[in-house]
Amino acid sequence: MKIIDRNGRLFGKISVIDVIVILAVIVMAAAIYVKTHKPQTGSNVATTTIVYQMSVENQPEYMLDAIQVGDQIYDKERSTGGSLGTITDIQVSDGTYEAKLDDGTYEIVPAQGRYNLLLTIEGQGLIDENGNYLLNRVYNLGVNSSREFNNKYGLFLGRIVSIEAAQPEG
Repeated sequence: MKIIDRNGRLFGKISVIDVIVILAVIVMAAAIYVKTHKPQTGSNVATTTIVYQMSVENQPEYMLDAIQVGDQIYDKERSTGGSLGTITDIQVSDGTYEAKLDDGTYEIVPAQGRYNLLLTIEGQGLIDENGNYLLNRVYNLGVNSSREFNNKYGLFLGRIVSIEAAQPEG
């Protein structure tokens, strides 16, 4: 008995092309399994909890209801779509603005119906060898950076006022 007969069948039973297709499907299934279930090279770097505070100034009253403890924070422009952390605390104070007085001087005065928020946010990330904080391993976050952030209910301009790695418990 020949291994491949004149019709191109292996041992006279199955086509050689069918065998190649079956082997290709098995190899692809194995590659997908390894990609999704086995740790990748370099993925053993542990993330750390990063706590940062964001100042959101002169927001209208409705934003007090739109930004809540437990909300996830995002930046659609600069992230991979993942959350940049969870709001753990909100401090509210009256909004202010710089006004020019009649005598030509400037003074900080209350902004009626406006509020300043200080958000404390906790996220996961890395601290690289230069001391840079990288939320979600890719989102570079620095003190005094101002960006448009959002949660599921609102879009707002926030400025990072402090950032630190959380101390491990124990």
